[in-house]
Formats: sequence, structure tokens, C-alpha cells
Amino acid sequence: MKDPAAGDPLLAIDGLRIAAREGEIVRAADLAVGRREVVGLFGESGCGKTTLGLGVVGLLDPALRVTQGEIRIAGRVTVSPSLDETSALRGVQIGFIPQDPFSSFNPLRRVGPQIGRVLRLHHGASRRATETKALELLSALGVTDPRGVAASFPHELSGGLLQRAVIAATLIGEPELLIADEPTTALDVVVQNQVLLAFLRLVRELGTALLIITHDLGVLAETADRLAAMYAGSIVEFGPVSSVLGKPRHPYVGALLGSMVRPSRKQQQLSVIDGQPPSLPGYLEPCAFAPRCSRAQPRCYSEEPTYKWPASSGAACHFPLGSFPEDRASRVTQ
Repeated sequence: MKDPAAGDPLLAIDGLRIAAREGEIVRAADLAVGRREVVGLFGESGCGKTTLGLGVVGLLDPALRVTQGEIRIAGRVTVSPSLDETSALRGVQIGFIPQDPFSSFNPLRRVGPQIGRVLRLHHGASRRATETKALELLSALGVTDPRGVAASFPHELSGGLLQRAVIAATLIGEPELLIADEPTTALDVVVQNQVLLAFLRLVRELGTALLIITHDLGVLAETADRLAAMYAGSIVEFGPVSSVLGKPRHPYVGALLGSMVRPSRKQQQLSVIDGQPPSLPGYLEPCAFAPRCSRAQPRCYSEEPTYKWPASSGAACHFPLGSFPEDRASRVTQ
């Protein structure tokens, strides 16, 4: 695992703000992904995770714009309020896996040639070499009949097979950095875990750095190096998996973990987070989580909490978990 404070990571996001006409959606987000590292980004729906991911690959909706901060890839500034140099990098140095596999392919062409398009265009590979590589990737992703899938049109495939094809098409050019936005959300529960684990295993084998946006903390606990929690457009906690999931500091992360079923718990009484997450863009308190937080104090409504950056871990909270005497009795258990 690479410590963002120790040098330039492969992906560095510093103070990024992304806004629509009505207001901000991503608010001063900081994030880093080292080479060959897997970082998981999680949070409730609508918190800005997808917008952040799209900002990295330069695929923001035209109604959105970067207003502050910058994104660097391998030390080079690729996105800022006045700059977007991502088009030349997509498919070669950076790849993106969207949520919906059904909109990722041309419905009038067979899947196989579309999987190999990046390899032919950017690497000059022959048709035979491209076909071989595509079949190898499909097989590695658990496809039992890779030739049949490659010869099919998109509408002839199930969601699980089509998602595997999307992943293969993204990885075939062996990008250094991959952004995966809920890569199994369109699949049924039976195949979600199977596809995600096969995908993460292949990413490790290829040595690709990965920022994965997902709600599946169970999978991230087993496969990710570091985690970042997002709330109301901001990163509220980040650090190694063991610290974020084992000893969370931000009350939001602690509340999320308290609402999860865990086999190790003898009593399966789950907690809930009061209220609703704020809509973005919209009005926010200095601490956006304060209206839902049982630990909130007057300071939370008058001063925005921050953390040191760059750093290997941090939490944007004035009164983090562990700072009150009663926290010892209510510490989250594994």
C-alpha cells in the first residue's frame, strides 16, 4: 500500500470541487490511489461518488464543471478548472467501467470486435492477437463459453455476461488506472459477488491501480488496500481498510457499519441513521452530517471540520469516535 504522504501516487485528487448551476456536488474532495493499489470509495446514493469518478476520466455531464482543485495522473495535471487532458488518456492510461453494461456496446456489432477495439486502435495489434486476448480475458472473468460470447450481439447476452464483456473491453488495453463505478450494480445478487471477485482478482494479476465505487463493503474488506468514505460531496474519512472498518473515526462511517449484518455478532439488532442524506446540490451545515449525528455539538454548526492532507489516514470530524469517555462502551466490534 502506498502512503499518499510519502510521494506522488498514480492518481491524486486535491481539493476538487465540481458544481452545477444550482450548486456544488463534489466539495473539496481529496483522494489518492497508488500504483497497483485498490482503493474503495463508498457512501450513500447521491453523495457524489459517481460524479467524482466521472471527473477523473473527463466524462462529466456538460451541465457540470470543475470549479476548483486539480486531478493528477502520474504527476501530470489532467483536470483543473481551466484544463481537461483526459481524452488522450482514456483507453490507454485510464479506463472506466460504468454502472450500466447495456449502454456500453454498439447494439449493431458483435461483442468480440468491440472488446478488442482499444487494443487495435491504440496498440496496433493484429485481428488474431486481439481475438486471442479478448477470449483470454473473458475466460479469466469466469465466462465458460468465451467464443460464444464474443460472437454474440449485446442483446443476446445476459446482464452478467455483458458486464464481464465490459470489464474485458476496459482491461484489454492494460490501463495503469481503472475507475469502476458500481461495476456489478446491474446484476442480480446471485452473480454480483462472483463477477466482482473475478474482476478484482484479474486487476491484481495485471497490476492495474483501481478506484472502485461500490456499496459492497464486504468485498472491499477482503480485497481493497484502502478505503474512503464520502458524504454530501466530501471525503469524510480515509485510511487503511483495517482502521476504517475496524476502528472508524467518523460517526457516519461508524453508523454505516452499525447498520450492517455481521456474522460475528451474536445479536443481529441493527442500528439506523436518523434522517435522510442531503440532496446535492443544496444547503448544507458546516458539518453536513451534523443534523443526523447524535454527537453533534454547537461547533459542528458553526465550523467546517477538516483533516490534514496529504496523509495516510484522516477524518473530517470535530468529535471523532473515541474522543468521548462513553465511546469505550459503544465501540464498533468486528
